[in-house]
Amino acid sequence: MPTLAESVVSILEPLVGPMVADTCVRATALSLGKSADDLLADDMPALESNVKRLLGPIAPRQTIDSIIAEMEGSIR
Repeated sequence: MPTLAESVVSILEPLVGPMVADTCVRATALSLGKSADDLLADDMPALESNVKRLLGPIAPRQTIDSIIAEMEGSIR
């Protein structure tokens, strides 16, 4: 089973590419004092916030909401 970080990166990659997707996840982890591999479901609000900030200027709101829903679905 993939980690939360791996799931989020794979969801973001089609929109922003692998490097930006990985950087978004790692930056979120660092802001929480963790490594990307240590991210848990409890860290989802911080991930969602960073994804919204990343995609806000380049993606329609519906697309962002869809991405967030997919991220949330990956932790169930």
